[in-house]
Amino acid sequence: MNEKILIYVAGNPDAYPIEYFDEQTQTYQGVIPQLLSRFSSSSQYEIVFYQPGERDARARLGKNNQVDLLSGYLEEEYVPSSVDSVPLFSTQEDGETQTYCIHLTRAAPEHLASDLLDFSQAVPQEAVSGILIDTATATHDSGLSSTATGALLVTVALLACGIGLLILHYRKRLSLALAEAQSDPITGIGNLTYLERQYKRQISSRNRVLYHLVYFFVDTDHLRRISNSQETDDFLRYCAAALTEYLDPGEILARVSDHGFAMFRMREDVSQVCAWITTVLSQFQSYPQLYAKPFEIHVSAGIYSLKSWEESLSDLIFAASQGAFSAARDETGYVVCTSEMQQQIARERFLQASIEQAFARREFKLYIQFYVDAMTGEIVGGEALSRWNHPQQGILMPSVFVPLMERERLISRLDYYCLEESCAFLQQLMEHQIDTFFISCNFSRETFSAPDFSSRAQEVMDQYHFPRDLLIFEITESASVQRIAQIRQNIIALRQYGIRVALDDFGEGLTSFYDLYKYPIDGIKLDKGLIDYTMTPSGAAILRAMVQVGHELNMTILAEGVESQQQVRALQEIQCDVIQGFHFYHPLPEWEAQQKILAQFSAHPHSTEKS
Repeated sequence: MNEKILIYVAGNPDAYPIEYFDEQTQTYQGVIPQLLSRFSSSSQYEIVFYQPGERDARARLGKNNQVDLLSGYLEEEYVPSSVDSVPLFSTQEDGETQTYCIHLTRAAPEHLASDLLDFSQAVPQEAVSGILIDTATATHDSGLSSTATGALLVTVALLACGIGLLILHYRKRLSLALAEAQSDPITGIGNLTYLERQYKRQISSRNRVLYHLVYFFVDTDHLRRISNSQETDDFLRYCAAALTEYLDPGEILARVSDHGFAMFRMREDVSQVCAWITTVLSQFQSYPQLYAKPFEIHVSAGIYSLKSWEESLSDLIFAASQGAFSAARDETGYVVCTSEMQQQIARERFLQASIEQAFARREFKLYIQFYVDAMTGEIVGGEALSRWNHPQQGILMPSVFVPLMERERLISRLDYYCLEESCAFLQQLMEHQIDTFFISCNFSRETFSAPDFSSRAQEVMDQYHFPRDLLIFEITESASVQRIAQIRQNIIALRQYGIRVALDDFGEGLTSFYDLYKYPIDGIKLDKGLIDYTMTPSGAAILRAMVQVGHELNMTILAEGVESQQQVRALQEIQCDVIQGFHFYHPLPEWEAQQKILAQFSAHPHSTEKS
């Protein structure tokens, strides 16, 4: 038998007969303590009143999180230490309704509030009235005068009567409030709160392995962009109605986010679930034709098969949703969450929980990969890169944490963090009289296309002292074809401030000569994919044309991904200005990069000029 979870309660010692401290028995008595005792006997919790005594210690114990529950409060009373509350019962006193609540502190277990609410709803009205009568009888037996006892019985009778009159109305009101709190306002089906309650009620270790959690990802952002909010809501209601038709007994459906439906599907084999999902996705895809809508919809699904051991609902939803997101990226319809994917998800969840701490402890470290002069091979600058020095995982590459930060909408925070580190590095070089070494900084599309990008970047740079043209901001592709005007404004503002701007990955993906027309830039960075073809006649011709156009537009030409001496010679022949690649240097931590720069400058103090 599992051990019970201890729940500590701070009670009101002087709220007779609702709750009070009995000097003779040295225990708390009254309606609330007895109700909590019944709750304890029928649940996984063991209720313990904390340090019983005459002095009311609730405020102190709650503030220090020394207890899980604070009892004996009326509904309208303000309880600073409370993070949630559960109404137990109401009485009619002096013609007014008085509702008594249990308040939960931050120390309370996760599901205690919902368990208490389930219990309070199930308590019959006769039980509360009976406890009041029993309290009066016990007081009479303990030696009160007959007059006092008579008055007490009258009071108790009035309270019991009040409870009888109010209990039905209160429960109806509570049921309505509970239904509203568990319903999605757009689709009318259950929400995440509903899913949490039903998951706990219906799924246990006995039947868990029969369930598969399916997460349907609806790209509502895309739908709102190409239509409007009303059209999006209509489609969400269509999805909810379609999924509801497939619900079998024992299965659970809820809309758990703006773009997600979660459904616990009971099938013995995952292949049966996959076949069903194919049918459902086809039904969703037919929506525009059925209702004559001039747009496409994008829905994908992820499947997570439940295991026999206990797992939190949030972890299940996360796993299934990651499968759905992966299916959306790969346009595969649905993805079954494999053990390898689950391990990756677990690692990402671990890293996700560490991000805030990483920023606070400055665990993201600046690395520099040098640029060299194409003709002399001397160091002239470097690209700012980041590594995460995780206390448990060690040095993590950007490919591990950057996609995670993009999903968590934290990539801009990392961008500005790296900009600050780069500025500090340039200022340190200035303190050594080095004013020719430049740094290029990459920025995500989200950051570069933001309306406040130039102003926020300037705020960071204003804290440091170095020539502004030693910073090059790199822009990738057409950061967003819908935000070209904003990007142009940002580039113009940055160049007026003194910053140089280069077009990254030129010749790869969507970048083209048209980008040179759209953006007022200072340089282009040739993509590694082009460099790999320098030894072919057509590849050399294309690169030669790119370099010639760039020079005619007064731009600096940088080449990345150079790994051989043959590539170096080919780039020299077509007059490339600056080269970067493993053939010369791997990324170095900032302290080591600074040592190499200082060593070169000491040996050749006047050998470098700004590129």
